[in-house]
Amino acid sequence: MLRNEIQNKTGLTRKAIEYYEEKGLINPQKTENGYRDYSENDLEVLIQISLFRKLGISVTEIEGYLTTGISALSSVLRRKQHQLDVEEKRKEVLELVVKGENQELINEKIKLIEAEESIYERLERLFPGYFGQMLFAAYQPFLNESLGKDEEEAFEKYVDYLDNLPLFQLSKDEQNYIEKISSTFDMQILKKVNKDKINAIENVEKWLKENDNTISQYEEYKNSEEYQKSLMKQIQDKLQNFMKDNKYYEIAIPLIRKFSKSYDDYYKKLIVANDKYLEIKC
Repeated sequence: MLRNEIQNKTGLTRKAIEYYEEKGLINPQKTENGYRDYSENDLEVLIQISLFRKLGISVTEIEGYLTTGISALSSVLRRKQHQLDVEEKRKEVLELVVKGENQELINEKIKLIEAEESIYERLERLFPGYFGQMLFAAYQPFLNESLGKDEEEAFEKYVDYLDNLPLFQLSKDEQNYIEKISSTFDMQILKKVNKDKINAIENVEKWLKENDNTISQYEEYKNSEEYQKSLMKQIQDKLQNFMKDNKYYEIAIPLIRKFSKSYDDYYKKLIVANDKYLEIKC
């Protein structure tokens, strides 16, 4: 089938179809005259994608479904149901506030909501602004679960540690830069970046081989005069020095490993992957 026929059957735009091909979700063959020939399987996948996008399912989540099957959709459904449940509870509390109900009752309801928040949501609420954005983005995929009772103590120590750090000072230009990239770098993109990092440590040799050209370009950019003079470089250097000065790696990382089992698993694999990377590069 040619693209026009695919568009008519799926209702998707040409740009959308090209994007899903670029993401590797479909694989049309090229004819001798350069046209794309879409298979019945491509059509079926695009119809599914069109349906899921209308249901508010992200491209990253669709990729998971196409890779692992119905279990990925079940996970999405559970997450959306959880979100709906929490929003309903927040609505109920807001109604109590509007009615002028007793503050003690409102506080009790709020505690129930807080208990269902993910670790990431709690941290983001406790530390708003550029400081939290810079610290928590890298840990986002490991902070999606709620805290268990056994993890509460480590979490509270982590919060207390962060809250007692000296002020992390950025210039106004640096603050605006962080706010700007954070607003455009949405959660789904962040999840994709972090997913790629996790995939990389699972098989470092394969990842290095498949991404050799990208890595070379990245290293070349990091050594360029453009990057060395950039705001991002200034901010990263400040943050790294700030963390070293305040023993972040010695104090904070062990606490994160205690209240996030998934991060602890990742950390152990990261150590092994880093050793392999050094072996390969040396």
